[in-house]
Amino acid sequence: MSDTTTAVDRASGAATHEHARDRSVVVPVYRERPAVWTALVDRLLSRGWDEVVVCLDDPDERTLEAAARVEATDEVSLSVSDARRGKGGALREGLSVASGEILGYVDADGAVSVDALDELYRAVERGETAVAAGSRDAGDAGRRGQSALRRALGRGYRLLARGLTGVPVTDFQCGAKALHADVWTAVAPDVTETGFAFDTELLAHAHRRGFDVREIPIEWHDPGESDVDVGSDVPDLVRSLVRIRRSLGAVPRSVADGGGPGSTAGRAADKGDPGAERVRDGDAGDADPTRIALVSSHPPNRGHLAEYGEELARSYAEREDVEVTVLSRRTERAPEFEGYGGYEVRRIWERDSVASAWRLVGELRAGDYDAVQFNVHMTYFGTTNAHRFLGLALPPLCRAALNVPVVTTLHDLLEVVEDDHVDDTVGALERVGARAATQLVLLSDATTVTAAEYRDVVAERYPLGEPVHVPHGTFQRTDGGTGALEPPLRLLVFGFLGPTKDVETTVEAFAEVREAVPDAELVIAGGSHPDHPDHRERLESRFGDEPGVTFTGYVDEDDLDDVWHEATAVLMPYHTCTGVSGVFQLAKSYGKPVVAFETDGMCTSTVETGGDAAFVEPGSPTALADRVVDLWAEPERLEALARANAAAGDRVTMAETTDRMLELLADPSTATAGGEEA
Repeated sequence: MSDTTTAVDRASGAATHEHARDRSVVVPVYRERPAVWTALVDRLLSRGWDEVVVCLDDPDERTLEAAARVEATDEVSLSVSDARRGKGGALREGLSVASGEILGYVDADGAVSVDALDELYRAVERGETAVAAGSRDAGDAGRRGQSALRRALGRGYRLLARGLTGVPVTDFQCGAKALHADVWTAVAPDVTETGFAFDTELLAHAHRRGFDVREIPIEWHDPGESDVDVGSDVPDLVRSLVRIRRSLGAVPRSVADGGGPGSTAGRAADKGDPGAERVRDGDAGDADPTRIALVSSHPPNRGHLAEYGEELARSYAEREDVEVTVLSRRTERAPEFEGYGGYEVRRIWERDSVASAWRLVGELRAGDYDAVQFNVHMTYFGTTNAHRFLGLALPPLCRAALNVPVVTTLHDLLEVVEDDHVDDTVGALERVGARAATQLVLLSDATTVTAAEYRDVVAERYPLGEPVHVPHGTFQRTDGGTGALEPPLRLLVFGFLGPTKDVETTVEAFAEVREAVPDAELVIAGGSHPDHPDHRERLESRFGDEPGVTFTGYVDEDDLDDVWHEATAVLMPYHTCTGVSGVFQLAKSYGKPVVAFETDGMCTSTVETGGDAAFVEPGSPTALADRVVDLWAEPERLEALARANAAAGDRVTMAETTDRMLELLADPSTATAGGEEA
């Protein structure tokens, strides 16, 4: 016998059958006792299956003897391999030679009854679905005899698989499936997994092409003889999800053609495929606006991306094809529901609250939304690590619970913080938790980052999910370009004040600047960082009486233009930066020159997003003072920095950022392999 002999030798494959058989089933056999799988074959034949394809892997003599006996039956075909093909490899060959209009497979160990398998086939035969998947978790299904460990592993795998494939099922791995032959014809070229991930890949590609995938509850009896090894096979299954996600990226999302018997045109839209209804409706110009739920902090809250969320919502609201609702954090200073510049703000969640997390999920499930965008950073949902982790688990949870695309914009990463500036409370366990939370976020339909380098860091360090670079976008400005550089020299430090902003060195440097430019001013605009209450107050009590130094506190929206227009240059004395700097984006919006500390994180968060800055040695008052004085003495250099930033501000506006986000929200498959810019 050859190493791989695909034997429907009597008929040389499906092509030579005089007529197609109605029902075919594939039974993969590897080390199962002959008495068990031969009894299964007998029951299948007695219940009216027209063809049983038995796929034998690495059979021993007893198995071959049993195979010879069952092959004597006309309805039984053999596919025999002397080597181990794996469950998926065996099923691929079996389904490819099976000749029925309705195909399927069932595990050889007897865990699924023939009666249960019959229900799957009947669902396809009645036209209720194109793919019927046996489920041990849906409805009144059951798992008799399965250990708590395997149940827990199954739940974990389900979360990962749903997050990465979008298939709305509760059980991917049950060894009982039925499908129309047209489905297998469509997906077979792309279903390449040879191991236990075959089931997931089959369902993922069928769903991707718009075929209806429906779960049928079954009763499953654990025979206690599973050949799944937790230590080796579970990691392989996780790695396979990465391959499946990449293979799905090469297949456009679609609805199956309504002309064939295996088609499900219309049902895909009913099951929640956001692209299906638009394809079916035809004329995109007649489509209703896309309803987006933007989960984001929003003014009057301060910090935690509130201002970015407001700019993003405003940009969405300016489009006629979008209706946006901001699901924001509650505040005592604003009503729970409020119309806000062309969009609605619903303040429904709070930080450090498990109940709020479930309230948010409930709102998303109940709301009539076409897509969801989370606008988050690592400390977004809480001040404690547990609440932060729960909050960052919300995007993949919603991905599993909702039938609409869920896209996350992640603004910061622990990996880009310089080691000597990581908070002392961030120990090894917290680092592991932060990375686990980042991995969870990446299980959204798509995850965007605001800098190309962050995309590369994430792609290198996290195996599941492929980040997409969507540029930060610059905010609206009122002057339309660079302002005149006229005395006095007014230096601006802007944004929330915390330990990462070296105000101490800045004030010391400013004293040296005043020696050369006596009428120079230093404006420190911004309140305390939300994670560091009273930090501004402590700085002001220490430096507020220094000549030429002014602390403004938090700058309201109405005063923002005045503060920026009056600035000659912006100082960014940051020790580190965990994400793209919103202050630098404002400097681009207003066409202002920037002087910044030179660290890898600062370069990434500023000039690598477009624009320019003058960099100086971190922590050196003299270096900072000298650079400022030199630039003031050579206004053409200062003006060149301003022009470069103004030009960069026009290059990628917030409107263009929302254009790119809408492409992802409409079809997350545009998050291409390797995470190229959307």
